[in-house]
Amino acid sequence: MTVWIAETLSRPPLRVGDDTSAEALQSELSERLEALLASHNGLEPTAEGWRALALELALRHEPAFQIETPVDRASIGGRPVGLGDFILRSMLKASKIVARRVDRKARTLNNLFSRKATTSDSMRREKYELTAKKALQKAAAFISQK
Repeated sequence: MTVWIAETLSRPPLRVGDDTSAEALQSELSERLEALLASHNGLEPTAEGWRALALELALRHEPAFQIETPVDRASIGGRPVGLGDFILRSMLKASKIVARRVDRKARTLNNLFSRKATTSDSMRREKYELTAKKALQKAAAFISQK
């Protein structure tokens, strides 16, 4: 995500009062909408772009469109594995390799890697979310033809 998109989408909520007009908000909302569209694979403000945005937001936030995947049903236990944990584990593995190459003992690193590495939950869900997204797009196209 480019810097302007991240900056625009991280702005605080708009302050609206009794004296705030729609015209006063229009410029800021236009910037935010443009950034929102761009943050979803560079969508354009066309009918197709708005539809794709609506479908993505429905999949992400609307309970009626939520999916349950084998990843969700697995009884792994514990807290969800995030991308940060995945990156940290990768960095620790790299440091273990470096320690071996310089002939130093990596006893403490070996303890850290005593259990099987897990992929982040978001990465494991990705293929299922893609399937749901494609199905939702087909459903939207079908409904639009009625």
